[in-house]
Amino acid sequence: MKKFFIYINIVFLISFTSCEKLLDKDPVDQLSIEDLFKDVSGSKTALAGAYRTLLSIELYHRNLMVLPDLLGGNIKYSRTVNIALDDVYNLAQTANQSSMNTTYSGLYQHLNNVNNIIFYTPSAEGQIAQKNRILAEAKCLRALAHFELLRVFAKPYNTTPDASHLGIALILKPQLITDPLPVRSTAAQSYQAVIQDLLDAITLFENSSPVFSSGAQQTFFSIYAAKALLAKVYLYTNNWDKAYEYADDVIRNGGYSLLTNANYVASWATRTPSVECIFEIALESNFSGSSLGSFYEVTGVGGFRMYAATNDILNLYGSNDIRRSASLFNTVAINNVNYAFTKKYAAGSINATPVKILRLSEIYLIRAEAAAEKVQSNFTQANADLSSIIRRADPTAANTNFSTKTDLIDAILLERRKELAFEGNLLYDLLRKGKNISRVDCNATICSLPFTDNRLVMPIPASTIDVNPNMVQNADY
Repeated sequence: MKKFFIYINIVFLISFTSCEKLLDKDPVDQLSIEDLFKDVSGSKTALAGAYRTLLSIELYHRNLMVLPDLLGGNIKYSRTVNIALDDVYNLAQTANQSSMNTTYSGLYQHLNNVNNIIFYTPSAEGQIAQKNRILAEAKCLRALAHFELLRVFAKPYNTTPDASHLGIALILKPQLITDPLPVRSTAAQSYQAVIQDLLDAITLFENSSPVFSSGAQQTFFSIYAAKALLAKVYLYTNNWDKAYEYADDVIRNGGYSLLTNANYVASWATRTPSVECIFEIALESNFSGSSLGSFYEVTGVGGFRMYAATNDILNLYGSNDIRRSASLFNTVAINNVNYAFTKKYAAGSINATPVKILRLSEIYLIRAEAAAEKVQSNFTQANADLSSIIRRADPTAANTNFSTKTDLIDAILLERRKELAFEGNLLYDLLRKGKNISRVDCNATICSLPFTDNRLVMPIPASTIDVNPNMVQNADY
């Protein structure tokens, strides 16, 4: 009988010769769960390991960050051999062979690791305040993983009027091979589970104390990182009032600020979080392997120069927009054709930079969209937030003054595409707003298709379907 490997109880452990060096140590083998979680230091070790699992190429070091821009139209290939995610780019993925299959299994393994932390930490020896912080951060990580599964492997929330269509298999406790096999919840149930985890985390953060004494606070989930992610999740569920409420709270009370035009470019070239960063995934000091930046890097050892910016995105920037400057793109000739590569991510064991998951500029755009969409709309606020991002990038630009909802929303979506390019959002913005995919500068076999096309949702891996009769496959796979 085949083992249902995704849901087996797996513990990913990281040990430290010094607790001050969060991500710099090697894995530990053969510790029982009970031994690991006997006190709060073990929960802390497991939490550090859970953060580290996010750094794989199956998750935030490639797939989760590249897929949305590749399918949405911001990325094209600069070469024709030794390329990754090309099956998805050409909409040729199948349940048996999909580049995103490892992302599915990786997220569920991560979920089970996080669930061990949530399950065992309450009974561990240690201060309640520290245990609350560990639980809060773990619940944020679980919410983030479920949210990514929903974005990649399920139709958008508003596909059906009551979101009764298929969501994901929610994993909310450690799974043993003897447990009943999971089933897919509805999209409504799935998103509600994400929301509840974040609400629980916020309450826990309010009665907690830090457990990591070193490392920038933006490299861990915090109460305002939880609120920022919650604002984004509410945006995806069209709960405009709640999206506005939490985005407004982060902007007003989170202690973050927008970078200036002069400091914007430099913020992408350092491992030190900027004043605009809310949550990013840190790199260990002796990092080695393929970072996200290596897939965009054009020089040096390990530079794959694989994912080039399309003219579709480049042509959206005005001549005075700092985001189009040579400082943020490397332009090189490959086979006598010029390609531009984003410099938002650097490569190399020394120069590789963290992956930014939540930035304040996105929260401004969330508040803008929510202000424009909610029943008691506030076009003044929406225009002001939109103008803040536009004029930060181009101080010569005029403030916006859109007076119709359609024009204002279109402008916000355009600014999201420009500001958040190569940050893993474009496809999902198009799908949740019912916008068709139109890739003009495209070398795929299929470049344009309607937002309803089932191929824009990735298949559940055939290996999962084969061993779990409860699992329902996505349409057309």
